[in-house]
Amino acid sequence: MELRLALGQINPKSGDIRGNVEKILQYVDQAARMGCHLIVFPEMAVPGYCLDEKLMMNQWFLRENKQAVMERIVPSSQKIAVITGFLDFDTRILGPDENWVRYNAAAVCQNGTCVQIVHKTLLPNYRYFDDKRYFMAGMPAPPFELRLGDHRFKVGVEICEDLWDQNYPVKPTEELVRKGSQLIVLINASPYVCASPGELDAKRFRRRELVLRQVRKHSIPIAYINTVGAGDNGKNVIPFDGGSFTVDSTGQTIQMARQFHEELGIAVLRTEDGSGDPIPEPPFHREAEMYDALCMAVGDYYQKLGIFNGILESLSGGIDSALGTCIAVDAMGREKVSALGMPSKHNSSATQEIAQTLARNLGIEYTVVPIQPIVDKIIESYQGTLGDFRQPVSLENIQARVRGILLMARSNDRNELLLSNGNETEIATGYATLYGDMCGGLSVIGDLSKLDVYRLAHHVNDRHGAEIIPRGAFSVAPSAELAPGQVDPFDYLVVSPLIGEFIERRRTRQELVQMFQQRALDNSLFPPDSEGRSVYERYDVDRFAALVRRTYCQLNRSVYKRLQGPPIIVISERAFGFDLRETLLNFWD
Repeated sequence: MELRLALGQINPKSGDIRGNVEKILQYVDQAARMGCHLIVFPEMAVPGYCLDEKLMMNQWFLRENKQAVMERIVPSSQKIAVITGFLDFDTRILGPDENWVRYNAAAVCQNGTCVQIVHKTLLPNYRYFDDKRYFMAGMPAPPFELRLGDHRFKVGVEICEDLWDQNYPVKPTEELVRKGSQLIVLINASPYVCASPGELDAKRFRRRELVLRQVRKHSIPIAYINTVGAGDNGKNVIPFDGGSFTVDSTGQTIQMARQFHEELGIAVLRTEDGSGDPIPEPPFHREAEMYDALCMAVGDYYQKLGIFNGILESLSGGIDSALGTCIAVDAMGREKVSALGMPSKHNSSATQEIAQTLARNLGIEYTVVPIQPIVDKIIESYQGTLGDFRQPVSLENIQARVRGILLMARSNDRNELLLSNGNETEIATGYATLYGDMCGGLSVIGDLSKLDVYRLAHHVNDRHGAEIIPRGAFSVAPSAELAPGQVDPFDYLVVSPLIGEFIERRRTRQELVQMFQQRALDNSLFPPDSEGRSVYERYDVDRFAALVRRTYCQLNRSVYKRLQGPPIIVISERAFGFDLRETLLNFWD
């Protein structure tokens, strides 16, 4: 006999119980009409995964989310069994401040009744996962009996971290298998994480290996259902990539949903041995996947906000704003995106031409607003009342802040979402102007190193099969163009990966210097320069150690800027924002 399993990879909205339930019911109806026996939805599908703390503590919200399960989803299970994530609670137990105890839960519905509620057993407490802050841990629940005509098929239900049990004393999967589970369904809200350069370590491969480890150990099929869309925690916009899949008892992938799209996936299992028919693996392209993640995040964040009429970009002729604008256009369509060019006397004719060509290639509205008269007037007024400037950087920052004022004025006047295009390397080192180029409602490439900016910019042209981003944007020396002859004061080939080593891989200064001495730095992270020279050929130990120290100091000194910047789309292992929780007062050297 065959079990037809549907995986409802949906994009819930945080707090939109009514809308999320309507979407769930539509998928339930579709799966039932396709002859499926069971449909599964992601973790916290009913209330949405990234919830405001006020909602977590709101007893009315908790009641409404559970009531929606019992009064709307349970009755829909007459023709097809349904498993969905929701927020369970216990009114008999009070937590801190007399809050009800809450559980990250799954409701198992069959034949018009709720046959089981499963509580998440393993609660993560790292990165932006705060399950231990909000939930009480449950115990592994026994499998439920899925009715397939006269047959019974035991299905175990787990929630996300329950399968990631390597570092926990409790092993939910082993417990479910011991109790007779013939299939495990795992409901998830697992964010996207990009692969390292030159590596096949994308999160979707790590998820698969985790599932395969359990399949090989227990010879049991596992269905992995993930949510899709953008969520946020206030300082980070978090893309969830979907990519739901089912692996049969032999370890073959028999179903896989697309990344970054809502989709109803169907897996067919033979109940006698848990096997199915294999499907080919989709190809992997690191930069294409990263670009898709950023496009989805921009588009979904914009749609879910629901308060803007378009997207506003600043085009300087540099590679960062070029990439950010391309992402915006591919996410929203050219009719939704407009851009301003705001040259001062320091902007070269080359970069101005690059900006105009890019706008023309993208087919977006582009307006040039010269800022030098405004800058001159501000300088004249300042010097006439407050005296001469003491720091040259003050004069430079006036230009950036004039641009910020014009962009925010246009954003307010046209009701457009202003995107900020500072990259991770600039944000890390403080090479950005607070209330200037840091203005904006969303930081699009704030989790991309400068090197990845170039990689994704090349991908844009490859993707479109045309030179969308002009060739000059790749060859022009990176510069803020705020002073004569100014260029960015970084060896990006070394500084960019150093930032990644500090933030994502948590290396210390001493460790990095030691790795340099042992020639143990990752070559895929520290590429050769244009002449083919490695980092070891361009630096000696003393110069490398000095650069490491200087970069580390810049990282610490610029926290106050980062904390005032717009929310950053996070696609790496660790990003600035609430993912990396920094303090303003830190005196460790």
